[in-house]
Amino acid sequence: MTAKPRGRPRKELDIALLEAAASEFLEFGYTDANIERIAATGKTSKPALYRRYPGKETLFAAALEHMAKDFELDLSFLDPQRKVGDALYELAKLFHEKLGSPRVIAMTRLGGFESARFPQLILHFRQTVMNGFMGPITDYFRWLDEQGIARIANPLEAAIIFSTLTGRPLERVMGVVVPVEEVEPYLREQVRFFLAGYSPQDKA
Repeated sequence: MTAKPRGRPRKELDIALLEAAASEFLEFGYTDANIERIAATGKTSKPALYRRYPGKETLFAAALEHMAKDFELDLSFLDPQRKVGDALYELAKLFHEKLGSPRVIAMTRLGGFESARFPQLILHFRQTVMNGFMGPITDYFRWLDEQGIARIANPLEAAIIFSTLTGRPLERVMGVVVPVEEVEPYLREQVRFFLAGYSPQDKA
């Protein structure tokens, strides 16, 4: 007796659906996102989609969780053996590239636009995003404080300031582009500015 062909593994199907949903929500927003298009892009049926995600809001929440994984960053370059300026420049470059990518700009727009409709969901998305990279950065900034290299009373707040300075998320959403030849000088200046602001001198 010939066995019936099996469909895709559940995990593979879920990833395909979530990526299809993420692309749909990023392009069209929540209201104009179309479930039929998502199912078609994910190469499944609408009933199969609804068996996994029983409503549009449930699918939106799952898609946000999926998108947040884009921020699970490799920050191994924040090594105490490296020169602080070089390590922070690498971090600045990472933020500049990541926050300026078309996908992340679309995420920023989506979060801002849907925050009135889903305030708690968007706040949870922000926190999940931050969980992907803030731990190693705050640990590194705490180490800078302990070594007397900088005076950082609140490492988390310092990490948010650094990411905002170097990534310029709101300006990027508005279409501001730093010319390629100006990126490195700009980021190195932001690193100097950051370290000067947290200088341990005269801050006893």
